[in-house]
Amino acid sequence: MLIRACGGLEEASAACAAECRSYSDKQLSRCQNPRAPDLLPIDIVDCLEAYCGQHLITRAIVDSSVHTGTSGELRDQSCEVTEAAADLQRDVRAAVADDEVTPEEAAALLDALQHIKSLAADIEASLHPLTKRGVA
Repeated sequence: MLIRACGGLEEASAACAAECRSYSDKQLSRCQNPRAPDLLPIDIVDCLEAYCGQHLITRAIVDSSVHTGTSGELRDQSCEVTEAAADLQRDVRAAVADDEVTPEEAAALLDALQHIKSLAADIEASLHPLTKRGVA
């Protein structure tokens, strides 16, 4: 998937040579084969993810790890949501003060709302593993 996101074997190989170190089409091809023992070296993963602008491998690694938030992390995460929501409320009040929300204000409010959603998703990611604790 990462090599495809880079434009295929030849383009990925060229990106490696230009940005990191030489890594041939054949080497990359072997790393795509689930029956081959070859794996992409982490510096090549980093190079290719930077090249295509997507964290496909490293995101999968992070997503597959079981991380349970500590009490302190959950507290801090929920406080961040509350603070971001308060900021949004302040910005909404400022935007509607003249009874007209401009496109720029609406875009800024949407950005703030997306930030809140991202913070809430972090809390959700910390809580899900906790629901499975002790479940076989």
